[in-house]
Amino acid sequence: MDLLAYWRYDNYLRDLDKGAGFHFNSNQSRLHTAIDVGERLWLFTRVVNAGRSEYRLLARLNVVAKTINAPDYRYGPYRVWGDTTSSRYFKVTQDSKDDVFELFRLLDFDGVSLANKDRTSLAQACQTIRGLKPLASNLLELFSESLQNEPRAKAVPDEEKLEQAIYANEPSQLDFILESPTIAYTEPHKNQLRQSYDRNRQLVQDLHSIYSGRCQVTGHDSPLLYGVPTAEAHHIVYRSRGGDDVIENMVLLSPNLHRAIHAAEAHFDYNTLSFTFSNGRVEPLILNKHLQARELNQAKM
Repeated sequence: MDLLAYWRYDNYLRDLDKGAGFHFNSNQSRLHTAIDVGERLWLFTRVVNAGRSEYRLLARLNVVAKTINAPDYRYGPYRVWGDTTSSRYFKVTQDSKDDVFELFRLLDFDGVSLANKDRTSLAQACQTIRGLKPLASNLLELFSESLQNEPRAKAVPDEEKLEQAIYANEPSQLDFILESPTIAYTEPHKNQLRQSYDRNRQLVQDLHSIYSGRCQVTGHDSPLLYGVPTAEAHHIVYRSRGGDDVIENMVLLSPNLHRAIHAAEAHFDYNTLSFTFSNGRVEPLILNKHLQARELNQAKM
């Protein structure tokens, strides 16, 4: 079933500032149990325009994966991932003319009618993630055809190149990427990435020390076999798309597996401590001393 969820406007803007993640998180288990891969998650928000509550569509995520977040993740344990090619972020301003209040009152929701809701009570009714019947989702699709895409959502650097620049011996490589006119990061976020240069390199050294340079998935031991370390650090939630600069967001991988994870956009689950690929293949960690699993019962994953 397609779903409709509320997303705070300031969080939407923060997501764009740090690199649109094309994922959504919630404390509500319905984000996992009521939607399947291949279905759509519609995200909306409430803004105040000229003293009146109005509603805007923020994004449509075409769901490609569902995962569990790290313990104590601030936005809840449940995450869905949208396909970065076909999903959309919409260009939104507080004073735009794309109010969807009247449209919402016409939609056929699962288990609730919004027909008699006023502008305030509608916001309260939609704090719960709502299921959308097919006609309702199709009406949202028709409405969204008139909306502009938010260009900043796709204006992020390639994650592999960004990681290589962060771990390189020459900081100017990072500056070269961040100063590209195709990158839409805010200046504060660019500076944050620059300031993380030394910390990231230290975190990589820490990972190599913890695992003696071995790949956490395959166990490949290049220091033993070849006398040189070849494993690479990987950010579970990409730094290019807002991932945190902490060791709990990193794993150590063999170069070939690292390439495959990026190419397939494999997603990591903290419940099973494993990567899942788009073809269904699952690669669990066989070495783990620094990541804590989040144990949740997952229905309909």
